[in-house]
Formats: sequence, C-alpha cells, structure tokens
Amino acid sequence: NLTFKWHWSKGALSGSGDGELLLEGGTIDWVFELHKDEELQKPQLEVVTANSNFDTVDLKIHSYSADWLYQAVLTLFNEAVKRQVQNGVASALDNEVPARINTVLASLPTRIDVTGLPFSASFEYSIYTASFVLVKGFGEVEVPEAAAATGLAGQAVAGALAGTLQQLRGSGAQTQQRPQRRLLVAAEGSAASAIKGAPGAQVGEVGQMTACPFETSPLPLSGDDIAGDPRMVSIYVHEATANCLLWGLYRSGKLTFSLRDGSIPGLSITTDVLALLVPQLPTLYPHQRMAINVEALDSPRLAFTAENGTTISAYYRMSLVVANDTLGNPEVVRLAANLSVSGVFDWDAFTIGDVWAHHVVEASELSVPAEQWDNTVTWLLQNYGGLASLRQVIELVVKTPIVSMAQLVNAQATTWDRWYGMSADVDVTLPAPPQIRQD
Repeated sequence: NLTFKWHWSKGALSGSGDGELLLEGGTIDWVFELHKDEELQKPQLEVVTANSNFDTVDLKIHSYSADWLYQAVLTLFNEAVKRQVQNGVASALDNEVPARINTVLASLPTRIDVTGLPFSASFEYSIYTASFVLVKGFGEVEVPEAAAATGLAGQAVAGALAGTLQQLRGSGAQTQQRPQRRLLVAAEGSAASAIKGAPGAQVGEVGQMTACPFETSPLPLSGDDIAGDPRMVSIYVHEATANCLLWGLYRSGKLTFSLRDGSIPGLSITTDVLALLVPQLPTLYPHQRMAINVEALDSPRLAFTAENGTTISAYYRMSLVVANDTLGNPEVVRLAANLSVSGVFDWDAFTIGDVWAHHVVEASELSVPAEQWDNTVTWLLQNYGGLASLRQVIELVVKTPIVSMAQLVNAQATTWDRWYGMSADVDVTLPAPPQIRQD
C-alpha cells in the first residue's frame, strides 16, 4: 500500500491532493546477471527479464477541491490506469532500479584497502559468474629495517592459494546459469615474505623473498555448493592465510602489547587485584598500579577442523611490572606460557570449548603459584570468552568507509578441515537520493 501526494498545473488551472495505490496479489519476476565492465573494471548489473503482474491495482486519489470529478475520471479509465501502473513497475525494474544499483557499484573502488590493522590488507574483484562474484584478498606485513638487518623477514604476503580458483574453474561454477545475488570473498595467491627498505632500494623494490612455511589446500566446495548457499556473502579463509599473517607479524616484532591500569575501561590492574596470583605482591608494593607486558615467543597457530571448530595455540612471555617511575618500574614476575583455546568463533558470539594453559616462572623475586595462573586463565576464558564476537573484533580494529555502509546479518560460521567459512546477508545503507526540484 503506497501513499503519495500529487499536483498539476496548466496556465491558471491547477489541482493537488494525496492518493493511495494498493497492489495486491500477482508476481514480480526479476532476473539479472552480474558482469565485469571492462572499461570501469567494476561489477555491473544487467537485467535479463523484468515482468510484473498484479491481481488487484486499486488507485485512489483525493483532491482538496472537486474530489468527485477525479473519482469519476478514475472509474472511467480504471483499466488504462491499471495497465499504466504495471508498465511503470516494469519500467522501474528494467531501468531505474538497475541504474541506481549500477551507480552504487560504479562508485566502489576497484581496490579496497583496509586500515587500522597491524598489517595492510586489500581486496580486488577477480571472477564473475551467474551465481557469485569472487573477490581475492592480499595482506602484507612490513618489517622495520633494523629487523631486516638481523635476518628477519620483511613482508608476509598471505593468501589462501591459487588452488581455490583452480577448483572453482574445474567445478563448472562459471557455467552456473542460476542467477542469484551472491558475493564470494576469498583469498588467492602465494604466501611469501620479503625484506623492504634495504639501502639503495627503489620505491616498491623487494630485496629478498622468503617462502611462508605454511601449505595450502583446495577449498572443499564446488561452484554449485557456493551458489546453493541462500545467503548473499560467503567468506572463506584457509588456515594458511591466518598463519602466514601471524608468522609475518611475529617475525616483525609486532605481536607485543602492554596492559596498564585504566587502559581498558572497567579493568583495574593494581598490586591488590593481582594478590590472588602473586600473594606477596601487595605487601611488597602496596596499592601500586601495574603493567602487564605480553610478547609472543613463537608464531601463534590457527587450526580449522570439522570436529573441533577453530583451535588457537600461542606460546608467549608475560611480565608483571610495577608502573612507578620513582621505583624504577621494577619487573617483579616473568612467566612463559603455552595456551590453547578451541571453539566456534561466529560473527555474533564465541562459543568456547576446550582451554588448556600452562605457565612456567622464568624469573621472580616473589613466590608465584604457577598452577594458580593456569587455573585463573582457564577460568577467565571459559567464563568470559563467550562475551566476545567477531563483530566486536572487526569493529574495533578495521577502519574503512565501507564499514559504515554495510552490515552483516544472519551470519553463520562453518569449519572444514583447514578451512573456515562464514555466510551472511548484507544490510546496505545507501546515501539519500538527490532531491528532485519541482517547478
């Protein structure tokens, strides 16, 4: 049921009022294809067929004067009005609707760069089929020149292998003739690292290449499987993609962070709070603020399996420092820890499964019950890990204009052996159309 206002004028005569259009029963058949515009290098929508038919087309208009006259005219020309309305709907589906969509698609960049991460990431359009579009992604991790001098890798380029596309090409996905609004996001390419910033190097020059030590494998889905997913977007990530990026971040020295009292809203880190883990701490340093410094001792690992979902393993060092310049910011405890967490990491919630933690005291001037650290870390992750979600992580670290325009809804995650997949619908908020000036 559509409501509208109308106005006409001719010379000294004019009329205005409001109206209602009721469309009831019938069907709208709209079939389209998505292809790559070679000139724009961007996706464009092309209408194949656009048909509409309504059982009931009831148009009512109300005039601020001579209302009876307009009602009489509508009664006389009811069938003509019905045909005109249906022709208008068909014309909109054929022209105005795809034109508006193509205007939005044409405004999209051919390459989307994501900022706010400890590595650079970009996405490019790759393959267009009747059922989905493949977008490939790349990530780079740059190592400072000083680190390169010590033999560390300078840039980790992570991708989920060319085997993904090879399988899709061999599966008949490109000949799929079922038009459907689908967007497939995947990663393609090789995993490697390179040293940048060598003396005398030109802009963009790569001095040395080092292979990323993680092998990839084909996506265990065919083109028909992908096209059969009713959701609009599917994201597939091979564990080698994540592991190569983590490997590059570790070798570049970026997997370190520090937690201080007040650095996270609602989180208090003081000697009194840490008394449970270091009983003598508040006695030796009463009511002092603390800093917890964490650094990776090895590259963290992600593993995807159909049975256990996602498993994250990490080996790291944790130092407790009294944050007091007058006292010289003394380090009172230093531990090394192994941690493994498995669960389902979905867009809207985490479901934590098995948690295993083991701490070893490397150095301490105080008595430290390492087993208490194991139990506390395990309890915190099992009881509070489920409060987090991938949505929160993305909103926290990813800063790119498209985030404000698009939102994933009805998301569902799935894991296969060595692959993680998530399918979702997309809510898009478009800018308001320009105002049409009426003279």
